Amino acid sequence: MLKNAVMIGRNIIEESKDHVLPTFAYSVLDNYITGDIVIDEGSLLIGTSSGIYVAVGNEQNDNFSDLLIQIFMKRKNSDQRFTLFSPTQAWDGRINELFGGELRPLQRYSFRFNLSDFPRRISSLPNDFQCNKINEDTLQSSSDFNESYIIKYWGSVERFLEKGFGYCITQSNIAHKNVHASECISIFSSSEFAEVDIATNDQFRGKGLAQANAEAFITECVERELTPRWDCDIHNTASIRLAGKLGFGNPAQYSIFVRS
Repeated sequence: MLKNAVMIGRNIIEESKDHVLPTFAYSVLDNYITGDIVIDEGSLLIGTSSGIYVAVGNEQNDNFSDLLIQIFMKRKNSDQRFTLFSPTQAWDGRINELFGGELRPLQRYSFRFNLSDFPRRISSLPNDFQCNKINEDTLQSSSDFNESYIIKYWGSVERFLEKGFGYCITQSNIAHKNVHASECISIFSSSEFAEVDIATNDQFRGKGLAQANAEAFITECVERELTPRWDCDIHNTASIRLAGKLGFGNPAQYSIFVRS
């Protein structure tokens, strides 16, 4: 990745720092994951190999709009994922104007982390449960955050183990020895942020495992001097409720656009 493109990209993002910008944009700029940076006269597109993009800067740039449409059409024609994050209402309008019925909007929240509201001790686990850091062996036995998930978002297991991290809660009961009761992982991270992705096995819900797992994850974020980030669908009441218990508040609403 050209250093000049990264520098210009950072400058455009800095000018838009009051907007909601996804963690993966910083992941690409910091070279934590591979991705694409497209810059044209104050407009910026950052994309991942998994097909997630964010458009930043001048939304009225017609040449940039043409480039954006070309990227979309290439991925559509090869039946690949195309998810576009919008940081502003102005971008919402421009994306609707450019893509019409090709993309449909979904509304999400991005929460702000407040360390003073974070419980400084990890919740106690029920008997026979234990929380451990995710490693290569853990990934091989995971149902949600397995090797294919890691490769999709991180490019390789090696890159994730070097730059990312996560925690897994298991039960020592022999009947569930290899079952991951709850997992919490950095779907993306950068030199500044780590974004939470969390999943709890249906048969273990209601035991407080997700909260304990997330607390372990956030504690490591604090130790690494990273800001944890929590995003979710605006209708995901369980995730919103859990975010509040972990020190996240003041949600900013933003749109993502997915293929119809």
